[in-house]
Amino acid sequence: MRMVPEAWFEPRPWVAGEWQTTADSFVVTDPATGRSLADVGPLADVGRADAALVERACASAAAALPDWSHASPFARGQVLTRCAALMSVRRDALARLITAEQGKPLAQARAEVDYAVSFFQWFGEEARRVHGRLASHPEADREFVIERRPAGVAGLVTPWNFPLAQAAKKVAAALAAGCTAVWKPAEATPLVALGLVPLLIEAGMPPAVLAVVPGRGGEVGPVLAAHPAVRVLSLTGSTATGRSLMVAAAAGIKRVSLELGGNAPFIVLPDADPDFVADQLVRLKLFVSGQVCVTANRVFVPSGLEAALVSRLTDRLLAARVGDGMAEGVDAGPLIHARACADVGSLVREAVADGAKLVCANRGYEADADLRGGSFFPPTLLCGVTDGMRIAREEIFGPVISLLCYDRPAAAVARANATPAGLAGYVYGTDLAACRAVAAALDVGIVGVNEWRPLKAEIPFGGVKESGIGAEGGAEGIGEFLDTRVISLPRPRLPD
Repeated sequence: MRMVPEAWFEPRPWVAGEWQTTADSFVVTDPATGRSLADVGPLADVGRADAALVERACASAAAALPDWSHASPFARGQVLTRCAALMSVRRDALARLITAEQGKPLAQARAEVDYAVSFFQWFGEEARRVHGRLASHPEADREFVIERRPAGVAGLVTPWNFPLAQAAKKVAAALAAGCTAVWKPAEATPLVALGLVPLLIEAGMPPAVLAVVPGRGGEVGPVLAAHPAVRVLSLTGSTATGRSLMVAAAAGIKRVSLELGGNAPFIVLPDADPDFVADQLVRLKLFVSGQVCVTANRVFVPSGLEAALVSRLTDRLLAARVGDGMAEGVDAGPLIHARACADVGSLVREAVADGAKLVCANRGYEADADLRGGSFFPPTLLCGVTDGMRIAREEIFGPVISLLCYDRPAAAVARANATPAGLAGYVYGTDLAACRAVAAALDVGIVGVNEWRPLKAEIPFGGVKESGIGAEGGAEGIGEFLDTRVISLPRPRLPD
């Protein structure tokens, strides 16, 4: 029997330091089986926040802002580092919650918890490193004090593919900066967001500093964009959603921080080791079943290396175990819902109709009768993909490897950059000077050279072009929630 962890939280919005009763609710569905999570554990339907409750959340966060923003940065940092420790203690319970509502294998969910913990640790330390500076004044008896101060209430919108990790990047940075926050988790994955609240409270966060408002994007987003107390909007989501949020935020001249869609190139250089490339590429594409904004979307392969790589990729894809993420040893779980399967399937069918070749598809999950109601898509390998196909122009968001052949690395780079997206890229080869040159030529925010997962809490991450604005992580991440103020003062003088 699938086991959902005993809940230590209420499946209701957290606003003004209390669990709130709502008139409406929604069901969280297990994507592996298609059944409500209420059928396999103690989790009931989740209360849905309406616009009025979101308004109240913003007002409560604004009321809590003065005390939290004036608290010692050391104290704020200690709350975050204590929360990191509590998350580590509950690592398995949090991971099971992620797998239950998102579908990814438990090993990946545990890794997500660890990744989230690293951001609470990092920003717990960064809180004490926020400082201003003195600057010279043109007049000898004066000086400038340049301060960095909390921007205000932060509106945080997080996605379903990394419901805890993406939240950690935003929540920990905002709280470290001294902001209070109103957090809207994805409707598909609200439970782990609600599960984080008691851990933050136990760690010492004043209860009204953070509100969590599960609800419809069309209701919550406009309130966050319009409320005068909300000064920063941070979103991880699609480019279309980011564009809409920017438009909505423009009226209030709010700062936006956006991590949006990608179309990542994965460039295999002629001297690359095909076994190493196949191992890394399959691991990358099966991670969260390809539902990752930085995953490889277009794999550029030298024509002379295509046959060797196809052979190795086929062996590895067909050997992968696809199934219920709650079972140990599973390599890939379901997609988030049936509509996602239909979208990915449409891209594959259209590519094949346009001349691509479907090399293999792993349908091992079909042998399990319990999974027939789940939203699985077979890990698939396509070759003969061309730049004009929709599968090469749009983000796939599924476990599909699309191979595109090239003759010269410079041509591959030009084709890789011929997209409005610019989030991540990958380069694989033996000659590190050549790898470095290709990486430097890619118009993306981050490049992994012979590395499938280069993201870390200690470094900034953000996209260019239509893939986003701003950065998460690193010393830069906390800056998204800080304003700069200059005070001109008389220079101190010794008394006569």
